[in-house]
Amino acid sequence: MFELDYLEITGRLLAAILFGGVIGYEREIKGHNAGLRTHILVCVGATLFSLVQIQATYTTIKLAMESPNLFQVLNTDITRLPAQIVSGIGFLGAGTIIVTKRSVTGLTTAASIWATASLGIAVGMGYYFIAFSGCLIILLVLMAIRKVFRVQDYKTLEISYYKRKETKKAIQDYFDRQKILVMDMDYLVDSYKEDKAVYLIVYTLSIPDKLGSTRIVGDLSELDSVIGIRTIKDF
Repeated sequence: MFELDYLEITGRLLAAILFGGVIGYEREIKGHNAGLRTHILVCVGATLFSLVQIQATYTTIKLAMESPNLFQVLNTDITRLPAQIVSGIGFLGAGTIIVTKRSVTGLTTAASIWATASLGIAVGMGYYFIAFSGCLIILLVLMAIRKVFRVQDYKTLEISYYKRKETKKAIQDYFDRQKILVMDMDYLVDSYKEDKAVYLIVYTLSIPDKLGSTRIVGDLSELDSVIGIRTIKDF
């Protein structure tokens, strides 16, 4: 009566995957930084925190009923310290997010840190099944979700080069041959080197599954007028 059974815990965690995944998938197919894995991790983490809260409440009630002389324990919030942990971990996770004018990185790492905090709280309070099942689900989301759901891959590529018109055309010709779609583009004159203007283009690309960003960087670096390439992506 005063505890969640294993089936109920598992069902709630699976429901968190479903509901977080539905929203995350919609965000990811539209190219937003917080995508499938980030939404699932946040939803699962919030579910784990809630399960710990419920189980802690059940434990408190059970203790009070078994020992009437400790009935005043019902006035004690045993989740006060874990609540402070949640807030503190939020700041730690925020420190892993890097925001620039062109990209946002580290969202999935921040979400995984926050979700992992819920595992530590569950272990510390002795709710081992909640911690164990939550750990398996978080690992599943981080390691396997991309293989199960084939979401269009978006990458941000920063290219520095000379010879503006010729190089820009050569890059676009390469994208056309490889069926790479340019979703967004940011263009500026970066600096001057050896009395030559150095141009900088930041491409947001939709890349086919068979083509990796490493190969794209290697191919484009063979252009004589390209002097630097950098990939920017969400971890």
